[in-house]
Amino acid sequence: MNTRPLPLILLLLLAVPLAAEDGPDGRTAAKPPSRIQWSLGLGVLSSPRPYVGAENSIFLAPMLELTYKKFYFQGIQAGYRLADNEKFSVDARVGGVFNGLDPEDSDFLVGMNQRRSTVEGGLVGAWKPGRFRVSAGISTDLLGRYNGQQATADFSRIWTFNRYRWGLTPSIGLVWQSSSFVDYYYGVTPEEGLPDRPSFQGHAAVNLNSSLFAFYSLNTRIRLTGYVRAQRLDNEISDSPIVDKPRGIFGLLAITYRFGKLPPRPS
Repeated sequence: MNTRPLPLILLLLLAVPLAAEDGPDGRTAAKPPSRIQWSLGLGVLSSPRPYVGAENSIFLAPMLELTYKKFYFQGIQAGYRLADNEKFSVDARVGGVFNGLDPEDSDFLVGMNQRRSTVEGGLVGAWKPGRFRVSAGISTDLLGRYNGQQATADFSRIWTFNRYRWGLTPSIGLVWQSSSFVDYYYGVTPEEGLPDRPSFQGHAAVNLNSSLFAFYSLNTRIRLTGYVRAQRLDNEISDSPIVDKPRGIFGLLAITYRFGKLPPRPS
């Protein structure tokens, strides 16, 4: 079992704290916190890797969340809430994209050029009718690694129980990736081509995701969270000769402790 940090699974650290912000009616408080609120914890993460011969990854990762007024930092992203009320929200966000390929990941990948991580920036908006969420976002490569864009669309439903002590949030969504994204991370250049690894040029792809987030509060400060996400890669990716796993399941189990003054507990 490979214990190296998996780039893709780190993105899950972004979604978990955000999913836990909502109140018992499924709405996010319109008034941002006037004091710094933060939590720290530890998570166990597991995920397959799509490249031929690359082993699954299981590892420990710290989980940090910090919020002050309209600014927030969560995992590998930072954002500013441009607008927020009971029905709509719009955020400007910057975050890491840790997709990548290392020729040392497997014998099959020897001779490939390294694909590097990058930083993306963009906008994320959400419509929040009651306990439902419809969100969409678009981001672009800020470091010139793949020189393209990604876009997401998700639909989710929030359930909370026992005065918000525990809850569940299933969701389903799509991730669009530009042709330059797919070509950079999954393409094979003519120079990298071999008889059993022919050259491959990537085209734009749409991946299907479904997920389930769950939390349980041991007390007012300590919380257990779990997250499972299944992803089906578009044929534009799975047809690549360096990809042999068209489907993958990502998982997270974490415990966090909330510091500072706590907000009022829902009645």
